[in-house]
Amino acid sequence: MRVLIADDEPLARRALTQLLVRHPDVVITAECSDGAEAREMLQRESVDVALLDIRMPELSGLDAVAVTSGRGPLIVFVTAHQEFGVPAFERGAVDYLLKPVTQERVDAALERLRSRLAADADAARYRALTGEPNYTDRLVARVGDRDVIIPVGVVELIAADDVYAAVHAGGRRYLVRRPLDDLEQSLSPAQFVRVHRSYIVPRDAVIAVRRSAGNVVVELRNGATIPVSRRRRGEVARLVVAVRDTIPTARDKDPAR
Repeated sequence: MRVLIADDEPLARRALTQLLVRHPDVVITAECSDGAEAREMLQRESVDVALLDIRMPELSGLDAVAVTSGRGPLIVFVTAHQEFGVPAFERGAVDYLLKPVTQERVDAALERLRSRLAADADAARYRALTGEPNYTDRLVARVGDRDVIIPVGVVELIAADDVYAAVHAGGRRYLVRRPLDDLEQSLSPAQFVRVHRSYIVPRDAVIAVRRSAGNVVVELRNGATIPVSRRRRGEVARLVVAVRDTIPTARDKDPAR
């Protein structure tokens, strides 16, 4: 287990290291003294786990988490402040350790991390055997000083916004700093369909398809009406056929007919 530690207090880093090295499967690959250094290291180095203090110079531990569409390291926040629990878990933290950290608490956190790493490894092996692409399960938007994690399951619509993408979810609009073409490649085609050069929609959000005066639009569950470009109409038609094929007919309901 390759671990990065970030804390602006040298004594805190030393204490955490002493608790971790009692486990032979743990290797401390990097130590950082502020949030900016931690973020740079997380973007540059391959680590399995990042143990981050929250209040640090330059950047907080929360801001240092470089959350991307890929599967980054598992995050554990280590802090003396209880009030950051909610934003920590919004970052997808696996655990939240309060200082002073005990050996028992570190041992429990490592067991949780081992289970998560083993599950991720099993999933990766399955994808390799089946040839299933590694599609993202979350998007990240910057809102003020926070990175907001958006599970793809709650996305209602994705629209082009200049060179970036506007993600509509939970009745709110978030700016994701990635081009629409890039997002399309990272999203599972079983969940999302590109209906226009400027729009990607969840397949299960489409409630109707309308044709009028040679134009085609899709109506979404959130009330939006989205145009369908000519080159994308075939995919929308296949979506309708796929849904229709799942609806039981009268004969299906009554085999005697």
